Order: sequence, then structure tokens, then C-alpha cells
Amino acid sequence: MTYRAMHTALKVLTALIVTVGVFHSCSKDDASGSLSFPSSTLYFDAEGQTQTIAFSADNIGSITVSSTPSGWTAEADLITLRMKVTAPAADEPGAERQGTIKLVGYVNGGKSVSADLFVAIAGSRDLASEQSNCYILSRPDTYYTFNALVRGEGREPLATASVEVIWQTAKNLIRYLELDGQGRASFFVGSGDGGALTEGNALVGAYDADGRLIWSWHLWVTDYDPSTQSQTYANGLTFMTRNLGAGANDNATREQILASYGLYYQWGRREPFVGPYAYDCASGKDADMYNGNNSRTYLSYVESSAETGTEAYALANPMSFILGVEESGYDWLYAAHSDDLWGGTAKTAADPCPKGWRVPDGDAFAGLTIADDLAAGVDAYRQSYGWHLTDGVVTAFYLGAGRRSALLGGIQNINTNEVPKPWVGCYWTSGTGSAALTSSGMYFTLDTEDALRSEMRPRTDFQRANGLQIRCVKDE
Repeated sequence: MTYRAMHTALKVLTALIVTVGVFHSCSKDDASGSLSFPSSTLYFDAEGQTQTIAFSADNIGSITVSSTPSGWTAEADLITLRMKVTAPAADEPGAERQGTIKLVGYVNGGKSVSADLFVAIAGSRDLASEQSNCYILSRPDTYYTFNALVRGEGREPLATASVEVIWQTAKNLIRYLELDGQGRASFFVGSGDGGALTEGNALVGAYDADGRLIWSWHLWVTDYDPSTQSQTYANGLTFMTRNLGAGANDNATREQILASYGLYYQWGRREPFVGPYAYDCASGKDADMYNGNNSRTYLSYVESSAETGTEAYALANPMSFILGVEESGYDWLYAAHSDDLWGGTAKTAADPCPKGWRVPDGDAFAGLTIADDLAAGVDAYRQSYGWHLTDGVVTAFYLGAGRRSALLGGIQNINTNEVPKPWVGCYWTSGTGSAALTSSGMYFTLDTEDALRSEMRPRTDFQRANGLQIRCVKDE
């Protein structure tokens, strides 16, 4: 080798040593390193789009992109700490619209660390204009955001430091929930077979810097659009055509009947509770629930007391069904009883319905009667587990979803002492009852011994610790 060649080789080797030395030293403590992205997600508006994302690397000597979804490309640069990602073209065969890119970094001694980045070609939807205690999510493969720094419909500020999925009715229903730098909760709603929306419900919580739950929002994932699927009754009120939290509701199969149940609410509480595991309520078991890590989670049942029977406790413990006791008058609130939590005809801060909708007032169901042929009632009812109710102008279907017992918390759905079945319908209104510490609701029942004795009461008293269904009315 000539002197010039040796000199050139030495310069190249020196440059390599200097370059690598920027990212790690040669001390004996260099046994570990770290690699991370500022966000776990990167969304693309269209096919073929290219974006660049920064990453952090500590004590990393080299990096490689070890895997990408089919059709995606990714190039990472350790010097600039940037990764360029390109989505597949629209006509690329076999390309995936979403998936995970894995970036691997190598430290001294051959050890490695990795960081995952979820990428997706997805639409986006900012829900800031729909600020509420409940959001309807009706678009699959969509990146959603909402303001996590205010309560409900923008009333009080929140010192939100993080957000988490408290429960969801299906694994990965709500994915990659994060709090961004602007105080927005962001998450991804994917799709199931054939690109269809997977319906279900979730509860997302806001936590302060000390890890305390300070608010929660109900996410209702459904293909239902109440702005186009509603009914205006003879009294002028416009109702949704399904229960709050319900999925498919034509009741052609047992699975659809189960999906039609919707969620259960204690009077005056925002926090929803899931329905039964089985369509006929026979097992008494609650529907499956999962946390943000897709692990099973369960409701708890606590008796109302000076400690548990408060609005503050209910807010901090949204998975606790607060049982009524004699001392509380069978209200979930132990002492500070209030007729105003849902009371009146105006929407309140505790109202659980989506933006533009509210719990119906006490006389909202007046004039409704059973439209079905009661002579054939038992068989007709058993086919759909509910009644068609009419006011002479509109006929609407209401499922016999029963109630969560004020005393036990479990779903009870019987009108005799027989095995529980969906024989009873119970729907809250915002009105107060005729007896102290009760609120009014609509009630109907199938008499299984004589269908002609079945009845429907537009307004009856219920103890407030009961968990009933809600059919939201337009807030006008």
C-alpha cells in the first residue's frame, strides 16, 4: 500500500471513530442505551405521503429499521435523529393501511433496544366543537382528538397530566390514547372485518400530576348518526332511535339483541355501567370489560356511606356502582341529595348524553302506549325482547333491558320470581318522583302468564341508586 493510500485509510478510520464517539463512549458503564419516539403514532392523510419524525437515542452506536407494514418504507438517520416514513401508494398490491414500524438500536457489546411506531393511513376528526361528557365516534380508521383540559361541555378547567382508558367493551376498541402538547386527548379507532366499524363503548379518564382521576368521558363507538336517525314524537320532542350506548338494534339475532341493551346509569351520575353478558340476562354476569392494556377489569359494588355516597367519590371511582342503603333513602348519594343533577328541562353538567342531546324531562313519555298485539304478546315479545310504543304519530321500539338493582347492583329483569329474562323496560327521565329521594322513569313490562295484563307507565318512581337505561332527547 502506498503512503498516500495508507494516509487516506487512516483519515477514514479516524472519521468513523469520531462519528461513533458522538453517540457512545467506551467506558465500562456503557452496557445500556435507550431509543424512543416522542409519540407512539404517526398518521397519514393519504396514500404515498411521506413524513419525518424525530426520535431520541442515548448511547446508541448504530440503528436499523427491522420491520415495517407491507408497502411502507422507513429510513432512520442516527446523525440527524430523524426517520423518514412513506406510506404505500394507492395501487400497491397487498399493502397494509396500518401497522407498526420497529426501530432497533445497538449499544456496546451487541445489546439492543427498540422503539415501536404505529403508522396508519387514517382520516382525522377533532371533537373540540362537540365538547361533552359523551362523544359519538362513527368513523373507522380515524384519528380522533378532543380537549382534555375542560370538563364536560367546557365548563371548568382540568389540570390534566395524562389520559388512560379506564374500561372498554372490546380489546383495542380505543388504541394509542395519548395526551399531546396542546392538552388534547388523541386516539385511534380502527376497523374490523371488511373495514367496518367495531361498535362498543369505552370510558377514558383524565389524571392529574399525582395520578388522581379528575374527570372521565364516555366514548360511544357506533355507526349510528342521531342527526339523521331520530324520531319526533307527538309532543314535539325529538328522540334517538336507540338507547345511549347501544349498537345494532334491529334485533334479528341474539347478538344484536345483546348489543341493543346500551348502558345503565344511576340517576344524576355521568358514569355509565355496562350491560349483561348474555342477551337473556340469565347468568347475572356483567359484559366483558378491558383496560387500556387489554386486561380484564371488573365493576365493584359499594354501599353508600358518608365516604362513598358523594359526587367526589363517584367521579374518582367510575367503576364503582354505589348501592343504596336505608340510611341514604336508597339514593347513591348518602346525604347531599340533589334534584338538580339532571333536573329540569335544561341540560346539566352531569348529563351523560352527547352534545346536542340530554336526558328527557319527566313528562317526555306521556301519551305512549304499547302498539303490539297483546293477545300474541308473549311470543312477539320474546322474538325481540321489547315493545313497540306509540303515541299515535310515531312508533318506536324500546328494549326490555331491565335495571341494575339499587340494593345489589346486578342486572335484574324479572316481573315475578322466575329466572331473570328481559321482561321489563326501565328508562330514566330528568324528573323527580312523587316520593322523597326518588326520580321518575318510564316503565313497561310483559306479563309472562297473561300478556293482556302487560302494562306501560310513562312515569313511575324509581329509587335513585337503580341503574336504568336512557333514551336521549334533542336539546332544543
